Amino acid sequence: MPKRQKPVIKILGAGNYLMADDGVGVHILEKLEQMEIEDVELNNVGVGGLAILDYMEHADDVIIIDAVRGGGGEPGSIYKFSDKELPPANLFMMSLHDLILVDTLRLGQQIQPELMPGNITIIGIEVDRVEGICTDLSPRVEAAIEFVIKLVLEEIDRFKQIEAA
Repeated sequence: MPKRQKPVIKILGAGNYLMADDGVGVHILEKLEQMEIEDVELNNVGVGGLAILDYMEHADDVIIIDAVRGGGGEPGSIYKFSDKELPPANLFMMSLHDLILVDTLRLGQQIQPELMPGNITIIGIEVDRVEGICTDLSPRVEAAIEFVIKLVLEEIDRFKQIEAA
């Protein structure tokens, strides 16, 4: 029996690095890069939009980290969703020229389901401030980073266990 190929796990950090808390996904991605996690591909997808679908191609499992606004929690609150239970579209930040993350995923599931990963986890961090030309995160969003990294590592382990089964 041929040996099974390793699963392709991708982590996508989304957001605008220059707009304070909106860049939290990119900040977290940078910290994950320093950890040199094996068998995981890290991608900065910027403000995402439809281009996120291209980044997900050839992946078995994807984790998307992004800023959210309007989730009902305090700034720094962390939300976790799967592609099987997508949150309301208006929870995620939006580029003025593109689609919201949830709408992009739904569109991908409709027009190219065969190219979509088997598992998608979305981790959102409630923002405090979003302003132009500021790369600093607010204190409460900054404080959430270590918890998000722990969640990401747990998801990677979960994905690897699913693929090994």
